[in-house]
Amino acid sequence: MDESEERRSHIRKVGQGLVVVIDRRIFPIVNISTAGLGFQATGYKVGDLVPIKIAKMLDLSTCVDATITVKSAEETITRGEFLPTMPLLRYIIDHIGEVTGVEPAYFRK
Repeated sequence: MDESEERRSHIRKVGQGLVVVIDRRIFPIVNISTAGLGFQATGYKVGDLVPIKIAKMLDLSTCVDATITVKSAEETITRGEFLPTMPLLRYIIDHIGEVTGVEPAYFRK
């Protein structure tokens, strides 16, 4: 297993209800994990640093800023690795909890 296969082995959840916002353009998220995401977009090159917002599709004001490094740019899917921040990780963990119906231990009191 090479390094890129190892990196992609993180559990990825459907990006159900989330979108990427780049320069006021909206792209559906295919999958997401605390390590990175895949979204429907073209025009990016491997190695590009791309500032994005991740938002809920039904409420674009509920968003978090992020930066990704493009790791794969296919015909219709761009995959990127996050430059992690605590607000970003909290947002993703919260979203995964909502999608799976399980409150993450990170948020339990």
